[in-house]
Amino acid sequence: MKKVLFTATVDSHIIQFHLPFLKYFKEHGYEVHVATNGVEEIPYCDKKIVIPFERSPFKLNNLKAIKKLRQVIQNEHYDIIHTHTPMGSVVTRLAAKKARKNGTRVIYTAHGFHFFKGAPLLNWCLFYPVEKYLSKYTDTLILINQEDYQRAKRKFKKCRDIEYVPGVGIDEEKFHFKMNEKEKLELRESLGLKKNDFVMIYPAELNKNKNQILLIDIMEKLVNHYPDIKLLLPGKDSYQGFYQNLVRERKLEGSIFFLGYRKDIPKLLKISDLAVASSHREGLPVNVMEAMYSGLPVIATRCRGQKDLVDDGKNGYINDYDIDDFVEKILELYNNKEKYKKFSRNAKEKSKDFTLDTILPKMDEIYHKKKRVLHLLASNKFSGAENVACTIIENLSDEYEMYYCSPSGSIEKQLQEKNISYIPIDKLIVHNLKKIQKIYKIDIIHAHDIRASVIAGFCSKYSKIISHVHGNHLYMRSISLQSVLFLAVSKSFSKIFWVSPSSYENYCFKKQISKKSMVLINVIDSKEVKNKVKDDHSEYFYDIIFLGRLNEAKNPMRMIKIFHRAIQENKDIKCAIVGDGEFYDDVQSYIKTNHLENHIIMYGFQNNPYKILSSSKIMLMTSIHEGVPMVALEAMSLGIPIISTPTDGMVNILDETSGFLLDDDEAIVKKILELLNYSDAQMNILKKNIIRRFDNINDVGNYLKVIQSVYEEE
Repeated sequence: MKKVLFTATVDSHIIQFHLPFLKYFKEHGYEVHVATNGVEEIPYCDKKIVIPFERSPFKLNNLKAIKKLRQVIQNEHYDIIHTHTPMGSVVTRLAAKKARKNGTRVIYTAHGFHFFKGAPLLNWCLFYPVEKYLSKYTDTLILINQEDYQRAKRKFKKCRDIEYVPGVGIDEEKFHFKMNEKEKLELRESLGLKKNDFVMIYPAELNKNKNQILLIDIMEKLVNHYPDIKLLLPGKDSYQGFYQNLVRERKLEGSIFFLGYRKDIPKLLKISDLAVASSHREGLPVNVMEAMYSGLPVIATRCRGQKDLVDDGKNGYINDYDIDDFVEKILELYNNKEKYKKFSRNAKEKSKDFTLDTILPKMDEIYHKKKRVLHLLASNKFSGAENVACTIIENLSDEYEMYYCSPSGSIEKQLQEKNISYIPIDKLIVHNLKKIQKIYKIDIIHAHDIRASVIAGFCSKYSKIISHVHGNHLYMRSISLQSVLFLAVSKSFSKIFWVSPSSYENYCFKKQISKKSMVLINVIDSKEVKNKVKDDHSEYFYDIIFLGRLNEAKNPMRMIKIFHRAIQENKDIKCAIVGDGEFYDDVQSYIKTNHLENHIIMYGFQNNPYKILSSSKIMLMTSIHEGVPMVALEAMSLGIPIISTPTDGMVNILDETSGFLLDDDEAIVKKILELLNYSDAQMNILKKNIIRRFDNINDVGNYLKVIQSVYEEE
């Protein structure tokens, strides 16, 4: 069973704001745990854990809390940890650092940063550096107001996923009750109110930040001329009776009512006429949202969070801590019934943006969010590295949101056939890649060639970078501009995959980057190859096939000369050349000059080369260098023998029973003729050996597990 852990400094935070989310996880089959510094019973909670969180960052108990919570997380193996409150989240993220490497996802909802526009300098000095540092240990950071959201996007670059969710949601079930006029009057009378009193309400803890002194000053100006205007102040007193003493001194006891902590706020809202809010600092206040849902216009001070909810002049007014203006706006709604009704309708309408029915789907997306992986290639054609990328995408698409990105070209058609999401890029440069990163919120860039790796290396600020070295000789055996650039950005790579042991060993900068490197031989999905091949081939159509790009690395001119010599020895030999490249015209010219058109067919680039491959007896490879070529694996999966020059990658996948590594043209021609004279029994034995060898080196399942483990590493 999956497990989720909610953490907060105190029980009351979970009980007041997060019970609907605990219920959500229970309904989705999770075992729900809650860790707080409290012993209250919490609904929908399977296991309650007491952790000695302290609100003050200077309390040593928080160090004990980190140690205890780390042990809990290590023992329980949570899938998701959702943390809340400033110190609760500091402790939790430090305790969960190791767990994140094992796949635990840490989500932090900041209910209003302590640093904000106009905040004391001490807040910025103390809380801002801590939040910025811990953002790199946060998988998803959720902000509930626009000011915090915009700042986090600008400043917290090391957090891969930053989301805006407007609050914790209004729990509409709390308002699913009816109160007739008699019940409303009875509740009013029980509080000392009269039927025709104009009642204002501010449900909030009594403390310095909530700034109830502003409302007391306002009421002092109002009561002499408007004795029927009353103010309700329900909320726990955390200010040691300061406000009550002030009200007594000013003789306002009959106009301002302190109700203490109440569980019937929805009913109190039903008997009220106007909501007021006087805070200095808010995240996105639930009391204002609930007042709006109850149809109350709101007059609120201009602080972060409140100004997200109140549209000045539409569903209420925003006030700049101006007592006279506050009084004026109250009287405007007190006297103007039409405007009051309009504001009331607008408040009710806007509150729909903040209900649980709106918030829960957004949180559902976040809770079940897949990491976004961008497979980046510099080539716009389909070959070995591209095949690897597609194999990973097709097999891991259930676990990750995968994208394929390369310059526009012939690759697009193949990707459409495979239903792979394709992001074309005009020019593979750092600026363009950064734009794609931001637009698609890419978590991981998996670069599959040297140029893509170098470009991606400059973008590590926004995404995790994996370089997949498929065998480019420029940086495996020699120093070049590309190899120097590769080394320069290699410190940005989370991991470097080499496709063969010899490639890794020959790399000229091995000492500098070996700690982040690992050997991972390329694989193919043999089922896909076989699905594209008909099973009814009763005889071979081609004796020899060359499959690959006609470029310098594949050495096609050597290939065509070997074909020519073999044909001179056996006039019945038929050959197929599948692929295009810069040597295409040279090869074609050689065929025409030597009158080989009846013996050699040039197919050019093919979307599906497997039928031609499966119709061939022998594959010939004359490469100067290779990583682990996909065409060789594809041939092996079909049991087709390979004659190859002894390049790095081929040495690693062929042995004496399954293929032939030769570096002399005469020996290659002799081996071709020998294989063509094999009996069916000899060919079947060879075919079985090749497939057995292929199965040994081509464990797709293990390959994908390694890829996935690297994706999950922090």
